[in-house]
Amino acid sequence: MQRGIITLFVLITVPLVTAKSPRTDVTVSGLSSGAAMATQLHFAFSKDISGAGVLAGPPYYCGGNGMTVALCMSGPALYVSVSVLQSKINSYKSAGSIDDPANIANDPVYVFSGKYDTVAYPGVVKLNKDLYARFNANVKT
Repeated sequence: MQRGIITLFVLITVPLVTAKSPRTDVTVSGLSSGAAMATQLHFAFSKDISGAGVLAGPPYYCGGNGMTVALCMSGPALYVSVSVLQSKINSYKSAGSIDDPANIANDPVYVFSGKYDTVAYPGVVKLNKDLYARFNANVKT
């Protein structure tokens, strides 16, 4: 008589994200244009994203629109005001377009750039440090 083996599979469904998930579960990082996206995501969804890695990328809203895109990345960082960027972020928050940037306080943020990078100038990348510091993030360079 042949013996059959019966295998019982039990499927347990565990949701990866729940409504009560701790905020510390999600961080975002990117390189160059991905770093720009990372800062945008971090500021826009600061309620849910708890940190950022910015590798050779510009700060939030650095490019603005029109010619400011070219000025933002052209370096040195003379054409970009951190105060203007901060004001823009606060206006988006007031309009309800992004989460409250106060959520960024104490978030770990890592900002790195190449010393001789000619695409994402180190001075422009450093603006991330200055901008995040205004929102009391824990910035490391």
